[in-house]
Amino acid sequence: MRFWFSILPVVFFTTLSVGQEAMHETNARPDTIARDTLAAVKPDTTASTTGIDTMITYSSADSIVYDLSTKTMELFSKGQISYQDLQLKADRIGINWNTSTMVAHGVTDTSDTAKVKVKGSPVMKDGNEEYRGSELAYNFRTRRGKINIANTTIDQGYYHGETIKKVDKDVLFVAGGRYTTCDAPEPHYYFFSPKMKVVPGDKVVGEPVYLYVADVPIFALPFGVFPNQRGRRSGIIAPAYGENQRGRYLAHLGYYLAISDYMDANLRTDLYSKGGWALYSDYHYKLLYYFSGGISGNYKRLHLGEENDPQRTEEESYSLSINHSEDFDPSTRLSANFNFASDNSYRTTNNLDQALSQFLQSSGSFWHTLDDKNSITLGVTRSQDLRSGNIEETLPSMSFNHSQSYPFRWGKKIADEENTSWLEDIGFDYSVSAQNRRSKINTRVDSIRMNIGGIDTLGVVEEYARNRQQDVSQSGSLTFAPKLGYFTLAPFFNYSDSRTFTDNDVPTRDKGDTVLYIRNDRRTDRSGVLSTGISTSTKLYGIVQPGVFGITAIRHTMSPRLTFSYNKKIIGDDPVGRQMLASLGVGNLLEMKTNPTEEGKEGNKIQLLNLGADISYNFSIDSLNFSPLRLSYRTSIGRLLDIDGGMTYSLYKLVQVGPNDYRTINTFLLSDEKRLARLTDFSLRLSTSLSGEKKTSAKPSPQTDSLAQRQSARGVYAGVYGDEEPDFSIPWQLSLSFDYAENKVPPSPHRSANMQGSLEFNLTENWKFSMHSSYDLITKEIIAPQVNITRDLHCWLMSFTWVPIGNYRNYHFEIRVKAPQLQDLKVTKSGSERGIY
Repeated sequence: MRFWFSILPVVFFTTLSVGQEAMHETNARPDTIARDTLAAVKPDTTASTTGIDTMITYSSADSIVYDLSTKTMELFSKGQISYQDLQLKADRIGINWNTSTMVAHGVTDTSDTAKVKVKGSPVMKDGNEEYRGSELAYNFRTRRGKINIANTTIDQGYYHGETIKKVDKDVLFVAGGRYTTCDAPEPHYYFFSPKMKVVPGDKVVGEPVYLYVADVPIFALPFGVFPNQRGRRSGIIAPAYGENQRGRYLAHLGYYLAISDYMDANLRTDLYSKGGWALYSDYHYKLLYYFSGGISGNYKRLHLGEENDPQRTEEESYSLSINHSEDFDPSTRLSANFNFASDNSYRTTNNLDQALSQFLQSSGSFWHTLDDKNSITLGVTRSQDLRSGNIEETLPSMSFNHSQSYPFRWGKKIADEENTSWLEDIGFDYSVSAQNRRSKINTRVDSIRMNIGGIDTLGVVEEYARNRQQDVSQSGSLTFAPKLGYFTLAPFFNYSDSRTFTDNDVPTRDKGDTVLYIRNDRRTDRSGVLSTGISTSTKLYGIVQPGVFGITAIRHTMSPRLTFSYNKKIIGDDPVGRQMLASLGVGNLLEMKTNPTEEGKEGNKIQLLNLGADISYNFSIDSLNFSPLRLSYRTSIGRLLDIDGGMTYSLYKLVQVGPNDYRTINTFLLSDEKRLARLTDFSLRLSTSLSGEKKTSAKPSPQTDSLAQRQSARGVYAGVYGDEEPDFSIPWQLSLSFDYAENKVPPSPHRSANMQGSLEFNLTENWKFSMHSSYDLITKEIIAPQVNITRDLHCWLMSFTWVPIGNYRNYHFEIRVKAPQLQDLKVTKSGSERGIY
């Protein structure tokens, strides 16, 4: 828990200038008094007597009166005094030049029949800080001041003191000090101390300190020393406490270190009474517009059960995350995001999202552009399956890429490409790459003879096979795309060459099936593939203009594309042989345009349907020449429903040749079964997302600021758990989706059908409910349901999260202060079988 307390850093008025901005009403007093006043204060003796030698300006709505005999000055009605960054406003301001004192106060509000309300009380601003009180007094000579019943706003906090005395340049004493982040006239909570010593910009010392909620004392500390500085600062991270299957615990107890304006670090720990502990650390750095990054890691040693309990479990796990991003200049960029973890780390986490994520991905890249056509890239990748322990890495990969250029233009800048010669339209691109791959794959070998306890048996042996592979490849292509009337021709010529060096561990058995060993398999392969061909494409349009129901026109665009290609492996073994293919693809786009809603504006264009189909014919094989026919579709029903999916058809007959053996034969369904094709795969997705109109607050207060403003403020005080605050300005949100996929190919046809839903709604302006879940229609199982209930308590926030079923079922109840600087002031209650939260 941290909070900041700063009361009246008064470096106040040290002189009075002869400048005056007085506004006079019809009943204002004669101006001659003011002129005499100016004459009286002009001599240097006044400045030496009062110690005042710095210019200030002042004004009032009614009058300014100076008494020559008593050397006093009074400002009546809406008096204002300005000095550098300090501004003072009050209905009455009086200055005594003999005693070098100033007094400011308000006056009784005549509209209040009870004579209780006061208007025009002193309000002083010092930069972004604001001080309010019933009466303010200040001595220019001793530089001491006093505020009675003072209120201050600093750094999203509100401060109140019954009496504040400034006894030194940088020391204030406060009687009856109170601090809160609640902006209600009667704060819902506050910290109170009968006496405080405040050193502005340094610290606040209170003795004792009480926490009040609804004016009821909750707990007390004999004394408290709190930082009183802006921005980030080092300090202890307050722990959360609770109880789970590992006993009573303290969570995220640690220390935050603000190293500099550009970097920080923290160290935290979890401690459990029944044994076990965890250690966490984060380090972050950032230099705006140049680089940013950080390192995060944890190490855990946890156990369940007593020392001699046969059911006792012990787990040791770790995880490490490293990220860095840097722009050296517009042509050079570096980025890295590496994640490492033990295979059991997802089982020991207290975070539900981490528990459900069982794959780790890492990558790093260095990219540099040599010019507008040439670039080089260096990279590394790593993938880890935490369930099986399999790891795949590319360390490193290197590539050079030359994007398409036109070598026969001889460096000319072509302004009109339609008037270029055919030779100048020949394009060329080239790339070369090299990569080193390695993997660790968990390999299972069954039916291994073993002798266990003198008994021969068959068992299963699992070993990690380590595979290594190095690839070097290059490719280049020539393209040419002349346009002949309504058709575009695109002849192409490609060549690719690659070399592969492999070194694999192959698990095997000896002749007696009794010993498992790893046989190393090394080989070198090279291949060179030449491909050439030509493609042609065009577009056909059909338009109707119905002129009814507000429809201006409906347009159908058909985009056929026909490609002939020839592939031949000219280097290396070629088990497939040459390939001659003809591919046909057709795209269909159906659009509608509506009448404009206002004169002079365009009507809306709506996409009704996007339908595509493609098929190919292989001239190089003796049967089953046609590939499967693939269809894809996408459409929307206004903004209410999105529909997309695809289908795959086979033109050939499928026959059964054994109990679980099916084969596709070279017989067209059209000739044998009088139907064009049979469906092999089908997929469909329906989705919608709806929400109510976002509400706007006419007069936002510090408690009702926009969510973006509060989240931005939370960034300054980001703690261990950066929970996002719910957005109450959106009355309701609904997201629904349905996914269906089916494979109809025997002997193992299968299908899947899932529904996902998310609903958020405000029961009232301060109650928000949200529910998220999915349902498997095949297994009839509810998957990962979650219920969230949030109550806005003005300056507090109550939340309840419940996962009712599944391996990670849990609940978590919390009431916390909204203000990010007091994010650890909260009450929590949680429970689960696995220790989530």
